[in-house]
Amino acid sequence: MREVMNKAQELAEAILDSECYREMKKTEAEMRRDPDAAAVLGEVIEKRNCVEEILASSDMDPNELAEASREMEEAEKRMNENRKIIELKEKRKDFQTMMDNVNKILRLVITGEVEDDSRGTVACSGDCSACGGCH
Repeated sequence: MREVMNKAQELAEAILDSECYREMKKTEAEMRRDPDAAAVLGEVIEKRNCVEEILASSDMDPNELAEASREMEEAEKRMNENRKIIELKEKRKDFQTMMDNVNKILRLVITGEVEDDSRGTVACSGDCSACGGCH
C-alpha cells in the first residue's frame, strides 16, 4: 500500500510540475489581476445572486425574474467575450484533457479497457497505434 501511495504522490508532483498545470495557474493569476476580467466576473456573480434571490422569494415576480435573467445572460456573454477569461478557459480545457488522459492510462493498465466516448467501455486491442487513450 505504501508503494502505491508514494507513486500517487509522485504522480501528483509530476502533474503540478507539468507545463500544462503551470500555464493554467499563470493564466489564472493574470486573469485575477486584469481589471476588466475582474469587473465582468463580479458582475456575473452579482447578477446570478440577484436571480437566486428572486427565485427564493415567496412572492416571486415573473417579470422581475425575466429581467434579472436577461441581465445575467448579458453579463455572462460579456464574460465569455473577455480575452483573459477565454484564455483561462482554454488552459483549463488543456489541463482537463491531460487529466482525462492520465485517467485513461490508469484505466487501461488496471482493467485492460479504455472508455470510448461514443460507445462506452471497450477492450484494449493491444495495437497502440489505433488507441487515442495513451498518445
